[in-house]
Amino acid sequence: MLESERAFSVTHPSGEIVRGYFQDKSSSAAGIFLPGFASDLQGSKSCLLAGHAEHSGRSWLRFDYRGVGLSDGEMAQLTLTRYLEDLGLVLAMIAPLPVVLVGSSMGGWIATLAAQRWPDRILSLLLIAPAYNFIQEYFRALPEGEQDSWHKEEVRTWQPGRSGPSFRIGFAAVVDSLRYDLLDQPPQLEIPVHILHGGADEAVPVGRSLAFAARARARPLSVRILPGIDHRLRGGETALLRALDHIWPAWTP
Repeated sequence: MLESERAFSVTHPSGEIVRGYFQDKSSSAAGIFLPGFASDLQGSKSCLLAGHAEHSGRSWLRFDYRGVGLSDGEMAQLTLTRYLEDLGLVLAMIAPLPVVLVGSSMGGWIATLAAQRWPDRILSLLLIAPAYNFIQEYFRALPEGEQDSWHKEEVRTWQPGRSGPSFRIGFAAVVDSLRYDLLDQPPQLEIPVHILHGGADEAVPVGRSLAFAARARARPLSVRILPGIDHRLRGGETALLRALDHIWPAWTP
């Protein structure tokens, strides 16, 4: 936790607690970082952005979804609807501050949905390799027998990459994701949207951001491909901070 941050907690109607850190610089807008699948507020991008906000004198918030990191709950209960509820609690806590959302991977998917749900609060989006539709696409790529097994058993062990940890994910995540197909039903947004995508991204194809940009509507919408940069954006940190500075509202400190 940075010196300028304070810990906070908000309680969901279920009784589960969402926890995070907020640095209140009394600015006229706040930034919120939405991490990717199974990532938490201690991730490299989260810490980088929080430190940049501290240096820039901007209000900034980072938090963990329920089932991840500091917050209550189980990862197996993951759904996009559940994570949107968590973000809604955080937005209510800092109301009426308008917000710049920075979403990475799955967080980019959630950020785009949030801009549709709370158009009066979201000023702009900075999306890092947004992983639109990755849940339903993962399910559809499974053999039919494994699809049936996941449906019947309700929970499946999922290892996102070739190495690294595995996670137990409920079938409810698949069903819920079908409500939020932003490639088949692209949004219309009245805010600036900027997408950064590593050209060497091994997890989310660059084509996914390009397909989204070709169909979605925003004012303006831009995509920047970073040659040689992977999904974790290693080596693209300067580009990320510059993009945030560019998209941050000019009328804020």
